[in-house]
Amino acid sequence: MIAKTVTGNDFSGALEYGAGLRSDRTNKQSELLSMANLGSQDVAGMAAEMRAVAEMSSRIQLPVWHTVLSWAPGEVVSRAQKVAAARLYCELMGASLERHQVAVYEHMDKDHPHLHIYINRVPMDGGAALDTAQNYARNVKVTRQIREQLDMSPLPERRLSTKDLDPQKETARSHVREQLTAALQDGSIRSLDQLTARLQEQQIAVQLKRDAKGVLVGTSFRYQESSVKGTDVGVRARQLRDHFRPYGREALRTSDPQKATVRSSARAAGSTLATAPDAAPGGSLLSLSGESGPAGNGPGPDDAERNENEVRRRRRRPKL
Repeated sequence: MIAKTVTGNDFSGALEYGAGLRSDRTNKQSELLSMANLGSQDVAGMAAEMRAVAEMSSRIQLPVWHTVLSWAPGEVVSRAQKVAAARLYCELMGASLERHQVAVYEHMDKDHPHLHIYINRVPMDGGAALDTAQNYARNVKVTRQIREQLDMSPLPERRLSTKDLDPQKETARSHVREQLTAALQDGSIRSLDQLTARLQEQQIAVQLKRDAKGVLVGTSFRYQESSVKGTDVGVRARQLRDHFRPYGREALRTSDPQKATVRSSARAAGSTLATAPDAAPGGSLLSLSGESGPAGNGPGPDDAERNENEVRRRRRRPKL
């Protein structure tokens, strides 16, 4: 058995995923296995109840605790054992079921049994919130205790690698996906500059990759010293081009040349993904690579199409 944990601030999005209602990752093989201190059993109702309690604490910015509890492929685990494991996990991690709201979903879409445990870090009695310090080490210790108490088998050692269970990477990926999705759904954000500014407010650095002609071809993000590729959070460069296309050519330009890093050798060497610079207070977190001509004359949303057309014309030219 292993456990990996991430935290967030969106109860609705988290519970929708648990219930298999997320449009990007529909999982119809999901069942609400157990819950604590919640009157509702539907996602909207549970999320509203959890938000109401979380708002009692203005200090806790990430009240959603999400743990995936997994067993080895092929291991037979009864429903009673799964419920008991979820209960023990909450108690051993410090989330007393007398004080915290909890919802537990089982997903049946993998070849191994696994649960999604959602805990409201803010207790109903107004006491101290559930501590997130050293989650990785605590998860290892707690799952060992659960295995011993319930007589369950451990996962093979190869599944216990730091790479698989790195909570910092998972936290970064979850935070970037959540904030990026919210920003792209905001109708007031109509350009890359505005998108970058919104993400900067959430301490997310934006890294853009452009080709030799300045066309956006790749995205990457950085949060709390962890880099996240755009493909990891479901946002490709082409999607950004298509998203901002209705707002005109200016939408895909980055109009802050003093704070953007533009490498003069990029045209000769090809495009490379720039590393986000250390941002000074109030500074831009946007970093560019690839030279696109004079400042303020960046690529428009139709540049990629022109590049493709040029390739087609070359193919059609008769050979001499």
